[in-house]
Amino acid sequence: MTAANMFEQGLGDAVVAAAVKAHVRTVARWRRTFGAEGREGLRSRGHPGRPPRLTGGQRQRLGELLVEAPAGCGFTGRHLWTQQLVADLIAREFGVSYHHDHVGVILKAMGFTHQKPQRRARERDEAKIEAWRREFWPALLKKVPSPAG
Repeated sequence: MTAANMFEQGLGDAVVAAAVKAHVRTVARWRRTFGAEGREGLRSRGHPGRPPRLTGGQRQRLGELLVEAPAGCGFTGRHLWTQQLVADLIAREFGVSYHHDHVGVILKAMGFTHQKPQRRARERDEAKIEAWRREFWPALLKKVPSPAG
């Protein structure tokens, strides 16, 4: 609309382009549209393409479900979310089927990232490990003959 105001003031395409930080050819196209359709012709028409199959509320609910572990959503024996598992969840919860590869696009748009778990045992006891490093390991090193030896 800033460009439309400038067109009405009689300013040239180069001046308008510099002011709105657009290419001169884009401004020339806007001027033609403005001349033919007025300000209404310059209004945004929204995002082109197919409308999303999941509503905003469904995406929000999906995000809430993904915070839980897969086992908490009824996928027994599964500890990590995979794209295929999320596709199955979407189909089950919302009745919408997506190819598992496209699920990654949806998750990225929702702010989720690919993550891999750390490879550590659940039974890991940090206190015992530190005690071993502090007490047992030095004793072992004393028993090893030196390489120059």
